[in-house]
Amino acid sequence: MKNKNSFKRLLMRYQLILLLFFVGQMALAQLRPFLSGANNKYGYKDASGKEVVAPRYDLAYPFMEGRAAVRLAGKYGYLDESGKEIVAPKYDFTWHFIGGYAAVKSGKLYGFIDKTGKDVIPPKYEEANNFHGACCYKGMAHVKENGKWKIVKL
Repeated sequence: MKNKNSFKRLLMRYQLILLLFFVGQMALAQLRPFLSGANNKYGYKDASGKEVVAPRYDLAYPFMEGRAAVRLAGKYGYLDESGKEIVAPKYDFTWHFIGGYAAVKSGKLYGFIDKTGKDVIPPKYEEANNFHGACCYKGMAHVKENGKWKIVKL
C-alpha cells in the first residue's frame, strides 16, 4: 500500500511539472508590447525578443483571450496573437476580451464585438461594462440605456 501511494504522489508531481512547463511555454509564446526609443511608439516582440509588430502604435496592451488592444491616432483596434490587425483602429475606446466579447465605444455610444471584430451589439448604449466574474452572468453584461442600468445577453 505504501508503494502504491508513493507512486501516486510521484505521478502527481510529474503531472504538475509537465503542466507548469506547458503553461510556461504558452506564456512565452505570446507577443509582448514594447516601447521603441527610436520613435516613441509601441510594437510587439516574441519571447526571444524578435520584433513581430513594428512600433507604430501610440499605445499597446497585453493579450487577453488571444487579442490585444492598440491605439493609433486616438482610435482603438485589436491585434491577434500573430500580430495581424483583426480590428482596424476605429473605436474611441475598447476593453479587453472576456468570455469572447469586448465592450467598445464609438462616439458617445457603447456596444460589444466578438473576437472577429463583428458587432454583436452595435453601439447604442449610454454606458457599458465588460464582463466581470462577480458582476455579470456568463454571456451577459451591464449596460445603461435611457438612464437605467440593465443586463443584456450577448
